This record gives sequence, structure tokens and C-alpha cells, in this order.
Amino acid sequence: MALKKVNIEANGIKTFEVELKDLTLDERAEVNDAIMDENQSKNFSFWINIIRKGTELSDDEINSYSQNEIYALGSKIINDMNKKKKKK
Repeated sequence: MALKKVNIEANGIKTFEVELKDLTLDERAEVNDAIMDENQSKNFSFWINIIRKGTELSDDEINSYSQNEIYALGSKIINDMNKKKKKK
């Protein structure tokens, strides 16, 4: 699976680098369905699940990030996966 390095930046956190997966259409659909589901609580677990789908980080690696870093990483995954894809 292809990975690409991205910088995670947000107010109040130090910029850090993470490798994101190139999600398949099915994975992208699962994440977008969770985002659009009004009954889906956007709690901490929601963001952890997005990070698990969008990276190959271990639970220990994810757990080392602060709450704000987790939100920033989850947001970056969502924004990145929904960018217009370049044709190969």
C-alpha cells in the first residue's frame, strides 16, 4: 500500500510528520459515511478510527499523541482523502 509523508499542522501544536495511506474507494466511503452520519458521535473514538483507517500507526504510536494532535491528524486524513485525485 502506498504511503505518503505529510506535515500535520494546527494552532497550539508543534508540526509533526506522519505517513498517510492512499485509501481505496471502499475505505474512503467508510470514512465519509461516518463523517456524514448525523447519528455518529464525533467523539474521541471517532477520530481514533479515522487515524487507524488512514495510517499504519500502531495503537502505542497513536496513544503518544495529545488530544489536539489526534484531532489535527484525523482532520488531515479527511481533507487529504477528499482532495481531487490526479490521474495517473
